[in-house]
Amino acid sequence: MSRNVDIGRMTLIALMGALIFVLTVLARIPIPATNGYVHLGDAAITFTAYAFGPWVALFAGGMGTAMADMLGYPQWAVFSLVIHGAQGLAIGWLVQKRINTLTVLLSVVIGAAIVVAGYFAAGTFLVGVGAATLELLPNTLQGISGGLIGVPLYLAVRRAYPPLEARSRRNA
Repeated sequence: MSRNVDIGRMTLIALMGALIFVLTVLARIPIPATNGYVHLGDAAITFTAYAFGPWVALFAGGMGTAMADMLGYPQWAVFSLVIHGAQGLAIGWLVQKRINTLTVLLSVVIGAAIVVAGYFAAGTFLVGVGAATLELLPNTLQGISGGLIGVPLYLAVRRAYPPLEARSRRNA
């Protein structure tokens, strides 16, 4: 039995996961109440979802943020793997056919909602409902700012390198 392994896609997932890792670790803003942090990884997840589709964003987003959590916040790693993977998958799925004002708004809102709801549930489990509630605003700002940075970044890169749009549709 032969398995087809797409080395190009695996490499792309690894590269985007590494970028997400770096942007997650680079500018950590601690949230003392929950021992969590806010970061720029969501912008890279959004960019990845737009540029390379839902499956690359699923694996790269989950992997990059989970690896970042292993540096100081290992109790959050499994949750980040699932939450940010789901975020990347949802954003990529929403914009895989067409990017217009409605899909952009929906992708930013739904991506942020996944982060907020996911970390509220994880925070409730790990640190209690009171501390998780204190994390709602920072997670909302992180999720929305990820979209507000990631979408224009994708559009700028696509303008500078038009083949990116064709590639993102193929990877969907």
